[in-house]
Amino acid sequence: MKALLRSLRRARGRVVASVLALGLAVGAMGVFAIPTVASGTLRDMGEQDQLAHIGVATSPIDEETVRSMAELPGVTALEARTVAGADLPNGDTIRVVGFDKATQVVNLVNPTDGRFPNAGEAIVSAGVAQLGETVVVAGTQLDVVGVGGTTWWSDVDAVYVTEAQARDLVGQPYSQVFARLDNPTEENLDAAVADMRSLLAQSDAYFVEAPDLLPNGEHPIEADLTQISTMIGLLGVVAGLVALVLLASTSSALITDRSQEVAVMRALGSPKRPLRRRLRRMAFATAAAGLVIGIPLGVSIANFVARMILERFVGITPGLAVSWPVVGASVAFALVGSRLVAARSARRVTKAPLAEALRDRTPNSWGRRPLDRALSHVPTGGLLARLSLRSIMRTRARSLSTVAQIAAGTGAAVVVASLALSIADFNEGESEPWSWESAATAANPGLPFDPVDVSEAGLEPAINVEGTHNGWEVDVLGLVPGTQMLDTQVEDGRWIAAGDGVVVSKGFADHQGIGVGDRLDVELAAATVSYEVVGLHRSRARDIYIPLETLAEDLGTPGGANMVFSNGPAIPALPVPADVVTIAELSAEDTAARQAILAIFSAIGIIVAGVAALGVASLLAVTMYERRHEMATLLAIGGRQRDIVRVLLAELVALALLGSALGAVGGWFGASFIMGAFERANAVDLGMVFASNMIAPATVGALAIVTVIALGAARGATRVPAAVTLRSAA
Repeated sequence: MKALLRSLRRARGRVVASVLALGLAVGAMGVFAIPTVASGTLRDMGEQDQLAHIGVATSPIDEETVRSMAELPGVTALEARTVAGADLPNGDTIRVVGFDKATQVVNLVNPTDGRFPNAGEAIVSAGVAQLGETVVVAGTQLDVVGVGGTTWWSDVDAVYVTEAQARDLVGQPYSQVFARLDNPTEENLDAAVADMRSLLAQSDAYFVEAPDLLPNGEHPIEADLTQISTMIGLLGVVAGLVALVLLASTSSALITDRSQEVAVMRALGSPKRPLRRRLRRMAFATAAAGLVIGIPLGVSIANFVARMILERFVGITPGLAVSWPVVGASVAFALVGSRLVAARSARRVTKAPLAEALRDRTPNSWGRRPLDRALSHVPTGGLLARLSLRSIMRTRARSLSTVAQIAAGTGAAVVVASLALSIADFNEGESEPWSWESAATAANPGLPFDPVDVSEAGLEPAINVEGTHNGWEVDVLGLVPGTQMLDTQVEDGRWIAAGDGVVVSKGFADHQGIGVGDRLDVELAAATVSYEVVGLHRSRARDIYIPLETLAEDLGTPGGANMVFSNGPAIPALPVPADVVTIAELSAEDTAARQAILAIFSAIGIIVAGVAALGVASLLAVTMYERRHEMATLLAIGGRQRDIVRVLLAELVALALLGSALGAVGGWFGASFIMGAFERANAVDLGMVFASNMIAPATVGALAIVTVIALGAARGATRVPAAVTLRSAA
């Protein structure tokens, strides 16, 4: 141990640089933990609130039916609540949620500030009103005695009142049922839903919407973050590759830097095996020290990005969370990886010819290999170019490491930027086929709009519900066959006609092998219905278009609708509460979402590319130290500082350009692979936007790094007399 400490103290600067580089490599692994930290935070909040595993809107049910549902096999807690939309004085709507403090067992409502409400009082979501103020809901004034709620409705504005107060406000009984299971697997949830359907059918009740199922303790908002979380998880692969390159180059350079020391020990008679063991221990100790920096850095990175995601898309500010599996994997990555790299490097160092190692300089082996002799006949354009080529070929391992680091950094920047642009383009492309100016969606479950009345008011009725096909959640849209709100041009087949067939988005159809003329089974809220596919639409989402009247009948409410479109900027008063949105508001929301996605991915890109850049700088710094005799020789024969800079730049610029080119090509293939994997995993037509505009900044960054390193190395070489450097030992 004392010998190890002495060895480390003799080269404090290079050891500190290696520790920092390894710490950054481990820290980059924190990208893997971002989805886990985000979902773990949501699930912890869900467990605290006892969130339901099943949530479903039903037709009116009585107390006896609720008690019978609570006794179904596997159900540990069940509660029926009045949940509906209500009007505010400004024309907006708000979700009214009924609950009773003494009897709530699912989706627990708790005030984070204030107290529980009595009659005439309410708890409101953060941002709706302040404690002590009043809100007017459906013409009734309520005193705000608490701010808070439950995370089941954390993404909507809600007012929580007693169950009796909720019924008075919205004028209807129980409208939604929530249940928790003792073992909420997907199979058990499906079985419980089937039992609920059968039980409701006995009392002529039914589901009016498809049930929300949350298997294995998932949070309802997790589904909204699936795209981002999946993409970030795939970005972890990029971060891991960058970290792997950095770990390998740093550990190898750390061992190589001890070449002369090892040679001296060998000359004194030390066996090779103890020397290798000593080198491995040194690399292991350096990796362990790097973990002290890397683990907190990785945890900070994961929490920083997870907080960006949750605050922007969920409105939740999470506390500190740690993904212990990723921490364990990072520790194993650093210790095992450095051990493997050190073992290989130690064998190479101890097998090097003793005379060459004692000279502490790289022998001039140019011309010994057939490739060298072949390259000597290639016109390179001048003396500096020839020196550059010969130096690169003479030190292949060092040159390859430099190119690999630069390629990893450039590729990471291109991949991250391409993924961010692709997601933003996909989100924008989802709304591109639509042409409405404003739309309203009923705030209550079911189909409360009358299509005839809607049409007479100059609006277009529609239905928007969720369904399932082959295990995939799909958006089921009921439209009038002659709709003016959607581009009805299909890429194959024809558009829907009254009472005839369905049209499927082409991307989803391609992934599922669906073609024109096939039968399509769609599980709706009321039952599973089979349709004939008559066309494929260019929509990039998982959409199914069905004639309005057909879908209304299949949902158990003939002549109903739950959505209206308008070509005007406003929608007239509707008979039931509805959430109204204009195309301008939706565009602003989409723009904000795209900017948030770009900000999140930019943060990840800066982290990964920054680690790669620091890795390049660390590797080149060690390389310049190894070349101190070469620079001293140039000074001894009359060279000056600018001559050293020119020689170094001739080589390093070539390596930087080569690494950037390879990184750009690798970035294209990497982004294409990740986007393809994402498309297959989500059955959507995502597409890929290649961030070619990132190649130039990444190349400039690489050139800037090598220029700074070359200038620093030349300046350092001139500070020490050439004679001292040439005769110095390690």
